[in-house]
Amino acid sequence: MIVGNGLIATAFKKKYIDNGKNVIFASGVSNSLETDPLKFSREKKLLTNTILNYPDKQIIYFSTILIGYKDNSYYRHKEDMEELIKKTSKYYIIFRIPQLIGEKGNNNTIINYLVNTIKNKNEFNVYGNVKRAIIDVDDIVNLVHYCEDKVNCMVINIAGIEKISVIDLSKKIGYILNVEPLIKIQEKTENDKWTLIDSDIFKDFLHALKIIPVGYTERIIKKYIEL
Repeated sequence: MIVGNGLIATAFKKKYIDNGKNVIFASGVSNSLETDPLKFSREKKLLTNTILNYPDKQIIYFSTILIGYKDNSYYRHKEDMEELIKKTSKYYIIFRIPQLIGEKGNNNTIINYLVNTIKNKNEFNVYGNVKRAIIDVDDIVNLVHYCEDKVNCMVINIAGIEKISVIDLSKKIGYILNVEPLIKIQEKTENDKWTLIDSDIFKDFLHALKIIPVGYTERIIKKYIEL
């Protein structure tokens, strides 16, 4: 069963082979800049009802790898949803994921923002020491397949396949688009220890599927970017 209609839900509907044991909860707040309490409460209500209605199914939930490293309403909400699942669900896997890329997606994702900004030749600010990682939503589908029968009641950290500075990420997108990005570098440091916390089962997944980290970012941007 798949709950949701966004980027993650669409990918699962295309590729996921339902084993009848899981609920893929792919509905809720996805914008890390969101502040509307009504949107947060809507996700909480839907998640609560889903757990109550399917008490014997494993809840698959997608959180963010930046919990504990960034602090705003969105990250606190995601942490609250994790705690809700842990307290009320007998079976669950929480995937803490980095930035996703896939077909379309909302304009608030880092890739869509950078692509649109660079395409339009607009200047944009980038913090010099900030790192991010992006992951193909199709790889998330494959990862759920890999993990669902192996673990339960677990939080799986996915720091990313290839961690990269936002400056270098911007330059890669500019290179692919053949547009020089108008980067304005700002001074700011950020705790990037999240880049070191990949769960062992995620490392096993990368090895099993022979996913090569070097060049991963450029490969998946080329897969989805519209030139």
